[in-house]
Amino acid sequence: MSYRAQLAEVDLGNLLFEDKAPLEIESKKELLEPQLQEIAHECLGHFFKLFWALPTERIEGVTISTLPKPAFRLPREKRVPSKRDLTRWEQFAKLKGIKNKKKSRKVWDADVDSWRPRWGKDRVDSIKDKWVLEVPDNADPYEDQFAKLTSKRKELRAKNEFQRLRNIARSVKPGQAPPVGVLAESRGSKNEFARALSIAKLSDASVGRFAPPLNERKISKATEKKVKRRLQLSQVVGANSKKTHGKKRNSQSKKKTIGKKASRAGNKK
Repeated sequence: MSYRAQLAEVDLGNLLFEDKAPLEIESKKELLEPQLQEIAHECLGHFFKLFWALPTERIEGVTISTLPKPAFRLPREKRVPSKRDLTRWEQFAKLKGIKNKKKSRKVWDADVDSWRPRWGKDRVDSIKDKWVLEVPDNADPYEDQFAKLTSKRKELRAKNEFQRLRNIARSVKPGQAPPVGVLAESRGSKNEFARALSIAKLSDASVGRFAPPLNERKISKATEKKVKRRLQLSQVVGANSKKTHGKKRNSQSKKKTIGKKASRAGNKK
């Protein structure tokens, strides 16, 4: 084993070879390139010598080498995600010592003698299954209990949605999670559209590697066609309005001339 191979650090898990030997650079530039090629050839030969010594297995006519666990910890591109903040209910449950008990997804319904979902479509406690409802003593006897129950469920659904959005607003800190895409509330600038387009290109399974390139001329032609259609429609509407306005003016002028002629004839008599 050479001196360079002894000092090298090899991580077969990451297929990484790090040459730790000092580099003696030649004074002449003509000899520098052959020297670097010789060093690379030596390092590559030692790496493949260790690689071919790994255990192999044959699967469907293909030889596969089993890599060991990586020894070198690669640095992260992004920071470690922070711990999610507790919701209001989770804080209350932690304070009171309440533990969530996982409920079964289906419940036995004795009325139909079958298992039915606890929530969602065809749930066990559905309003459709209740053909009669008891009127409380303190309630209005002419009040529609079905409509009241439906409105209560709608209010509960809206309340849950409001709490969910409030929890999201509490957990997201200002400047922590920028929106992916262009906001619908405001007109996006050119930079926002470009940023949304670049994110959309990288959002497929191949991270944009196999996505077909966008034909900007085709997109511009499509937008031009839409604009032309709108212009043509406005021109047609404007032309029709001009025609109707011209007809009205002609009819009014004809009426005026007829009236003048009649008045002149009356004066002559």
